[in-house]
Formats: sequence, structure tokens, C-alpha cells
Amino acid sequence: MTNEEKAQEEWMDVLRWATEETFKVTARLKKEGIPCYGLDTNKEHYAYIHQETYRKLDEIREKYGIKPKNEQA
Repeated sequence: MTNEEKAQEEWMDVLRWATEETFKVTARLKKEGIPCYGLDTNKEHYAYIHQETYRKLDEIREKYGIKPKNEQA
């Protein structure tokens, strides 16, 4: 498996984790009777997911030497 394939696999794992966490938060909010019309409605409840997702993705970029698109030549 190439480094690109490994990075892509790890990237997808992070995105799956973020999706699962989002569903868990939404389910908890609904159970608590808090309206869930969109992520902006309760963004403070989802903030940790976004922070952790970006942290994990940055780790993958660093691990495999991947530059963000805006830095690529």
C-alpha cells in the first residue's frame, strides 16, 4: 500500500468518525428535546467534532507530507 493510499484510508476513517459523532450528538439533542434544524442551530454542541476532525486531518497531512491545496504548486 502506498503512502497516498494509507493517507486516504486514514482520512476516510476520520471522516467516518466525524459523521458517527455528528449522528450521536443529533440523537442526544433530539432525546433532550432540543430542536435540530441544522448544525448552525446548535453549533456549540458540534464544535468538538470539528476541532478534533481538523486536528486529526492535520496530523495525517504532516505524517505523509501532504500540503493543503492552497499551498500546492
